[in-house]
Amino acid sequence: MTELGLFAVLFVALFIGWLLGRRRNHDVAPKELKKVPNDYFRGLNHLLNGQQSEAIDAFVDSLEVNSDTFDIHLTLGNLFRKKGEIQKAINIHQSLLARPDISPRDTRLVQLELASDFMSAGLLDRAERLLLNIASRKTEFQKEIFTLLVDLYEFEQSWGKAISIAHQLQLDFPNRRQAQRLAHFYCELAEEEAKKDQLTQAFQQYKAAIDVDVDCVRASIGLADLYILQKRFRDAIKELKSVADQDHEFLPIVIPKLRDCYQKVWSSGGYIKFLQEQLKVHPSATLIRALTEHYAHDDKEFAEQFIITQLRAHPTIKGFQELIDMQRADSHGHDQENLSVLYGLIEQLTSSKPKQRCRQCGFSGHQLHWQCPSCKSWGTVKPIHGLEGE
Repeated sequence: MTELGLFAVLFVALFIGWLLGRRRNHDVAPKELKKVPNDYFRGLNHLLNGQQSEAIDAFVDSLEVNSDTFDIHLTLGNLFRKKGEIQKAINIHQSLLARPDISPRDTRLVQLELASDFMSAGLLDRAERLLLNIASRKTEFQKEIFTLLVDLYEFEQSWGKAISIAHQLQLDFPNRRQAQRLAHFYCELAEEEAKKDQLTQAFQQYKAAIDVDVDCVRASIGLADLYILQKRFRDAIKELKSVADQDHEFLPIVIPKLRDCYQKVWSSGGYIKFLQEQLKVHPSATLIRALTEHYAHDDKEFAEQFIITQLRAHPTIKGFQELIDMQRADSHGHDQENLSVLYGLIEQLTSSKPKQRCRQCGFSGHQLHWQCPSCKSWGTVKPIHGLEGE
């Protein structure tokens, strides 16, 4: 539905609400019932001229606040907030709260909307006080209250408070996405502790993240990084290999770390076996290039045939670039020069393409973000797969 269509629907709803409000009084004369406020016609004129904001202002002025029009005013307040006209939303919601006959349930409902207004306006302290006040009464809106509080503390990066409320929310209203979000809050705390060289506390936070979400890739990578700092490379290998079971799409991220750890323990056999196993079930350009690099140390011809075979089954620009690089090294003269030009062109192409994409909103970029900068979802930004990716 277009914005104009939405306003037209609201226009009809407002008219119906006005009629209902008039009919509440059984003593109203028929002639008086037909009288429509001037503000209503003013609003209709604005709507026909495409002046939606002015139209709604006029309709609001024409519509008396009562039990029959309560929901319409609530909807209007929400619409103003979504359009970025926060002060108008606040005014509408505060006028609803000022009604002497408003029920306790409706009061809490309006307070929730008002808290959302405050958050949109950046008045976080006021929003927090209002939400905590409602939450203390254990109302039927507890889930909505806790969700808003978690959003607020996440925005403030008050991870301790966010974890406390998110735990209660997960306890009362279990949800997979909420558990994933909570695990990332623990990871945020872990990274803060690691920056302060508080490695024990960082370990505890990462472990807590795994307890909340066993498939938290970020926590496994974080634990591996801590183990590497302590030169516990076998423990790091265990954590990095677990990523394959948690979410194989993140494997290209951990392969370089895994290779370095295996080199530290002089055990390339385990590394190659892991790559070969994963290639069978989750082929990617990074896996193919890693295996090609290993095979090339012993037999360049075998490595070249291997990558050609893999490119036929799993064509990627990265894999093609690796093949050109191998052939360039063995060529001479004009052939080498031509291959170098081709390699450079592909390098420019791949470097200009995004490497990560959010599975939730489609945001793409070169860096891996644990929280999508666009839609703010956690753990949805992953390496791009396909011809131009993995």
